[in-house]
Amino acid sequence: MSNSLLLCSLFAALTLGPTASHSQSVAGGTLIADAGQAAVIARGRYMVVTGHCNNCHTAAYAASAGAVSEDKWLLGNPVGWRGKQGTVYAPNLRLYLQSMDMSTWLVMAREARPRAPMPWWSLRETSEDDLKAMYLYIRSLQPLGAPAPSLLSPNEAPRAPYNQLPDLSVAK
Repeated sequence: MSNSLLLCSLFAALTLGPTASHSQSVAGGTLIADAGQAAVIARGRYMVVTGHCNNCHTAAYAASAGAVSEDKWLLGNPVGWRGKQGTVYAPNLRLYLQSMDMSTWLVMAREARPRAPMPWWSLRETSEDDLKAMYLYIRSLQPLGAPAPSLLSPNEAPRAPYNQLPDLSVAK
């Protein structure tokens, strides 16, 4: 689908509002027409893939060069990232976004500063339409799996395997 057709579908879905028999309610009170919703969700899937969300938030995705079935995407990752601030685990986005409405997601995407290796600056620069599409795609997936392990302090050793981050301090 061309970008202009996708944008037209998104614009129509967001501005025309629901029809009597062709609407679906999503968190945050946003209504999107069914005809346009499939295109928006497809855009969200595309953004998840090209934004490299699966690299960290899907177990074995990067190691298998993306050869993980979509039903296992975004379930989090038991392999942690250890750095100076401790060990962080990529959360299960399917569960994380289930309790979050779209407006909260948009604020979080713009303002959150999670620990490395999350490239929050890239998420911050993503367009609002693409963030909404990502939200709807992730919310369209079944909320499966378990929450990510808790953050470990710098003096706690994570269970192997884990990724060791280099010192990401800004050079002076």
